[in-house]
Amino acid sequence: MVLLFSGTFSLPWTEPLLLILSRFVGPLAGTLSGVVLLRLAGRLTPRAALFTAVAAVPAWALALTAAASWSVGFDQADAGQRLSWFGSSSLLFMILGWVAGTVCLAVPLTALLASRRSLPIRIMQAVLLAAPAALILGALMMMPPMLGVLGAAVLLIAALRQGRPVPPPATTPSPSIPLTVVATNRRGVGAAALALLVMGLACAVFAVTGSTWAPGVTNSTHAMNLGLAYGAFAAIPLLVLAGGVLAPRLGPTTPWAALLSSAAMAVEGFAQLLGAGHPSQWPATLVAALLMGFAIALPLGRLVIGGRFTRIAVVTLMGLAASTVGFPLVAMSAFLAPVGSALLLIWAWRSGNARQPEAGKVSA
Repeated sequence: MVLLFSGTFSLPWTEPLLLILSRFVGPLAGTLSGVVLLRLAGRLTPRAALFTAVAAVPAWALALTAAASWSVGFDQADAGQRLSWFGSSSLLFMILGWVAGTVCLAVPLTALLASRRSLPIRIMQAVLLAAPAALILGALMMMPPMLGVLGAAVLLIAALRQGRPVPPPATTPSPSIPLTVVATNRRGVGAAALALLVMGLACAVFAVTGSTWAPGVTNSTHAMNLGLAYGAFAAIPLLVLAGGVLAPRLGPTTPWAALLSSAAMAVEGFAQLLGAGHPSQWPATLVAALLMGFAIALPLGRLVIGGRFTRIAVVTLMGLAASTVGFPLVAMSAFLAPVGSALLLIWAWRSGNARQPEAGKVSA
């Protein structure tokens, strides 16, 4: 992630290191972690676990070779050069990696398929499942290493939770809230969501079409920057409202998550006001993505089992990992905010309708 977001691709060693880390080291480590977790849970036999761990090395190595061949071939074609044998062999390496990945996945799937059917039938079923699964994993590996980082965070949480008793949720007596107060709050949320929906749509329309009609807008890039900035600022009250609605479900860290996400929107709005090409725009966007990542990770901290230091460390790692999701969220916030406003409006409407029969019973 550091290599991807730091803009150091001009250095000669960056691209090979990024390929090795994201196409081989990361996927192999994730595979080995998954194998260990399944073995500790008693889902894999020792032989199946050992075979999968060993077979994952050539499978991911061939996937790395296919990615490197694709990269070399792309660079050579972009430079107008004749493709070398390595640059033109991407398809061959992809097929070999697919076959190796299918074999690697077929063995644990055969062990996981608990069935009374004969072994040949289970092997056939495992191969039919392993072939598309290996193809999907290979395709995901070719993408930027965002999903891999999130997958690693999921494996980390699963490792901390495995074999440990899950603490029961704290039960606190819920205060009696009059139905009229609840209805009033829901009506207020619905009215605010409707207003924010109109504002969000206006910002999105301005970002796309503002250059054709708005005075003072020089070109389409300027209009896009202004529309994204206004949309980011307009998303702040939406996040505050959503935090209030989700707080009973996500726990006591929700206000802090709402605060961090609002700060992310403020930083992103400032970044867009700077304009495209400004040297501070990209760093500000990265800060906004990081703040949004921690806003996503904080409510998930309740899933982590361990001491205070463990929880803080894991939530920190989860926040860094979730910044890969935070980046597109803040970058496209002006277009995503109307969707969030619409969902909040639907929630207020459906909740109000659900409360009506209950209110009738109370009145009776």
